[in-house]
Amino acid sequence: QIVTSSVDKTLQVWNMEERASVGLFEGHIDFVFSVAVSPDDRRIVSGGGDGAIIIWDIESKQMLFKPLVKHTSWVSLVCFSPDGERLASGSWDSTVIIWDAETGTVLSTLECPSLVHHVAFSPDGLKLACGTWCKIQVWSADNAKLLLKIDGHEELILSVVWLPDGQQLISASYDRTIKFWDSSNGAQIGQPFTSYIKSLAISSDGSFIATASENKTVHLWSTKSHQQIGQALEHTAWFCCIAISSTGELIASGDEYGNLQLWSIENTLSTAFGMDSSYDFYFVHHSKVKLGQNLYVEALLDAEKVRTISVIVLTFVIY
Repeated sequence: QIVTSSVDKTLQVWNMEERASVGLFEGHIDFVFSVAVSPDDRRIVSGGGDGAIIIWDIESKQMLFKPLVKHTSWVSLVCFSPDGERLASGSWDSTVIIWDAETGTVLSTLECPSLVHHVAFSPDGLKLACGTWCKIQVWSADNAKLLLKIDGHEELILSVVWLPDGQQLISASYDRTIKFWDSSNGAQIGQPFTSYIKSLAISSDGSFIATASENKTVHLWSTKSHQQIGQALEHTAWFCCIAISSTGELIASGDEYGNLQLWSIENTLSTAFGMDSSYDFYFVHHSKVKLGQNLYVEALLDAEKVRTISVIVLTFVIY
């Protein structure tokens, strides 16, 4: 299933197979800019232009309690902590609020140097990264202590994500760069790559990222080589957001006209099959996911594809 938010002030849950809405959530009085699903898949949190945070029960489609109104401007992004016990909201009022996800109580308020466009908990839930105008800040999620400041970009930072091991951060900015950072000291890792970024998402294993660009294209990038993988996907309208499914099979993109489009990652990378070893990452990731679901035969089939691709590439190089 996919959860979407919209300028029509609603959230919807969609069945991907049937391409149909299976749940409508109404309660905001302005645009809904951001949504996130709890780790146990029981709750949705949303934030929008009304400055409100709403936590919803997915099954009943009802608010768990009244909207949480502490921000004085738009809420640009909301996210759950990995354990689902807290949530964070970033706002154009230049603050980040950490909330108790069960009670709606404010745990701490972080004062940032400018409007906050993106927030993300570290994989262990101990830190919180914030993307503001030109700067990345990393805070302790427990005591609200500022741990790190990175003056990394020349314009607004649109996305900040963590790699699964928590050792690196990836940021994307309006300055048309994507950069990798050491999360312990803020040192830049490798060279940035350039793209007209609108939104960024990372795969669950951290092996690749997907970017939605202002030139109406989607690109996949290897987090290891920092190189583009496969061919760009072309869209007919301007992107608003992008997401990668937990299985790594699909990319979902939403555009300015309210259209949701699904892309097969395997089909997207088909041009690299047997010719580029970077294609291996998809089947490695897919195999890990299937193994975690106890689908041993499927996991083995994907693992065999990785081995076959390696042989093809090796033969091609030697020949």
